[in-house]
Amino acid sequence: MTDNVEYRPLGWRDPEWYAYGVKDGVTWMTQKFASWFATAWLYLILWGVVLIAFFVLLYIDGIFSRSLAPDSIEPLSFQAMGWAYRLFAASFLMAAARCAVKGIQGKVTFRLLGAFASIIVCLHAFGFGFEALSDKRDNAEITVAVQDNLEGGVQARIDQYNKQIDGIRADRDAAIATAQAGIDSIKDEVPGLSADDNASIREFQEDKTEAQEAAAAEIAEIEGKIEALLAPPSEEAAVAQAEAKAEAAHAEKWHPLFVGLAQLANRTWNPTDNQVYIAAIIFIIFWVLLAESLVIFLPERIYVMHLKDAELSKASEAAKKGWDTRRKKAERKDPDHSILPQVEDTGYWQQRILKALNTKMKRPTAKGMADSYFNSMSVEELRGRLNLHLKRGLVLVPATKSAPEQRLTHDHIDFILREGEYAPEEQMTNGHDKGGKSDEDDTDTDHLPATT
Repeated sequence: MTDNVEYRPLGWRDPEWYAYGVKDGVTWMTQKFASWFATAWLYLILWGVVLIAFFVLLYIDGIFSRSLAPDSIEPLSFQAMGWAYRLFAASFLMAAARCAVKGIQGKVTFRLLGAFASIIVCLHAFGFGFEALSDKRDNAEITVAVQDNLEGGVQARIDQYNKQIDGIRADRDAAIATAQAGIDSIKDEVPGLSADDNASIREFQEDKTEAQEAAAAEIAEIEGKIEALLAPPSEEAAVAQAEAKAEAAHAEKWHPLFVGLAQLANRTWNPTDNQVYIAAIIFIIFWVLLAESLVIFLPERIYVMHLKDAELSKASEAAKKGWDTRRKKAERKDPDHSILPQVEDTGYWQQRILKALNTKMKRPTAKGMADSYFNSMSVEELRGRLNLHLKRGLVLVPATKSAPEQRLTHDHIDFILREGEYAPEEQMTNGHDKGGKSDEDDTDTDHLPATT
């Protein structure tokens, strides 16, 4: 026999080495590239989502944590702890999953500490969002005040000036009444006026005159201001006023999204600032919870997917290694593939035929059957061997007390070669099953399937 034939693996100097490489490359491109590309694209997108959300929330944690530091403590220490909480919140579920897969203790510890860290980072994000909304509310109130000042500012100032004039007149009338009362008291009490009385009366008269003149001067000044307000503004003032009005008119107090949510919630076209503020708070809560979920829960799910892919890849590599080992062993014995399984080796053919008849392939083909169960024998040669065994009456299942023996039949051959009633709708040319895995080396007990 050929057991002493030296076996040498193919190297880069052998022409066959390049032929096998091209064949493997083409096979990979036609059968595995689409799956590899879709899987890689999926993981890139998922990890991209996690990284974007993580760095945004990490920035929020740092900014808000610094604001929590009292004057006696360096803000950087609070910022560093905020980052530490974020890093742990983003990884504790992954650590717990690894402990579960590897059988390591610590899953409960990771989850318990991670729950506290998650609460802290959620409060950081809530605080940052509420602080931004508070500033937005203050800006809305300022915008309302500016608009009110532009729309009713002139009239308000005129009304204020009129109130000042009324006050001046009241003060003037009070001063005149006081002076007149002094004069009347002197005339009523003294029958004949002396020189001192006349002097006192003159002083009261002067007080009345001064009060009237001072009031008139102040009123005239204020009326001049009123006339200035009512007068047409200058060209520069008119342009500045128009720009101010346009800026105030286009100033956005609240984001349209918040206004729309408030309109839907309160069923009104003109929600108040408080209603819009509450709608914005609800939106911020939803936004923060979703962002935190992307950072806390999504990495753990992706990590579990990676672990499962690694497990499947390891099993596939082991199966491939076993197949290569069997192939190399067969090539050592028969490097030229000139020795075929002997027809007389009924034990081999019984085993292989029963395996083929109990195939678990979802869409088996004739070439797939030959490759998987009959040592990559060609379909034509397999047909000849099976027909020869049919003529010789190959016994597949020996007789027992309860059942007669079962021999190879035409129906069995049609099933293996996918002919007759077993012919598939779509014949494949690559010799592989569309779905499922080969079961040529399974250890299950094979039974002869029922045939019609």
